[in-house]
Amino acid sequence: MHYRGRVFIDELREKRKRRKRKIAFLIVSSLIVSAVFITYALFFSGWFSIKQTHISGNKEISEEAVRNSVDEYIQGYYLLNTVRPFSNILFASSEKIEHSLREKFPAIEKINVKKNLFSKNLTIEINEREPAGIWCKDSDDKCFYFDNSGVMFKAASKFSGEVILIIEDARIRDFSLSDEFDDKELLEKIDLTKSVLDELKFIGYSNFFLPQNSFEFWIKTKEGWYVYLDKETDISTQLVALKKFLEEKISANRRQALQYIDLRVNNRIYYK
Repeated sequence: MHYRGRVFIDELREKRKRRKRKIAFLIVSSLIVSAVFITYALFFSGWFSIKQTHISGNKEISEEAVRNSVDEYIQGYYLLNTVRPFSNILFASSEKIEHSLREKFPAIEKINVKKNLFSKNLTIEINEREPAGIWCKDSDDKCFYFDNSGVMFKAASKFSGEVILIIEDARIRDFSLSDEFDDKELLEKIDLTKSVLDELKFIGYSNFFLPQNSFEFWIKTKEGWYVYLDKETDISTQLVALKKFLEEKISANRRQALQYIDLRVNNRIYYK
């Protein structure tokens, strides 16, 4: 009896082992099948592939160039050139697309990339920078448009006039696309000066000149003489005083002989 009982117990253990092995085999097989199916569904089936990219808000920036840049990202191959993970709407990164487009297109001020998981489409909304002026290097013909925040975003031609703010820079400082004007206070003073001149309309000017002294800026008049100002100048008060000074003290003939008028000391006007 003892022997038969022992045999029974051994057979029972063996059955349990075989059952556990079957269960383990089924679990492992199920996991492998599931992994293969998920891999196929995500990376090879095309079920989650991005279908379309909608671009709006662009004016100067080429839609084709934006689309090509996005396609370069989502169509990129990885893992021995067999898998394109970012063509999948689930894995494509809105933040990376936004960052990439900002780097390639400095004219973009704001950008919003949205993913629609149901339609599997990308929507790209672009706000472009508006030109506030043109910066030019005094020593060559290198010019850029800049916006209200001072960001250089587009190559420009060198010219002069009153329609748009033009800054001719003789300082050692240089700029390239995407750079930001290095002195916000100076830029604000120049912009204020242009606004006051456009309102008072008592002198014509061609551009603003930055000498090597970074605190100063000069107005180059169409008559050929300069007005000297700096960051510490009370712009509005000094320009109003200059208007009165020219009207009452300097005749039209004498203005032709002027070399400069210096307004860098508040409540004082010096000229030559």
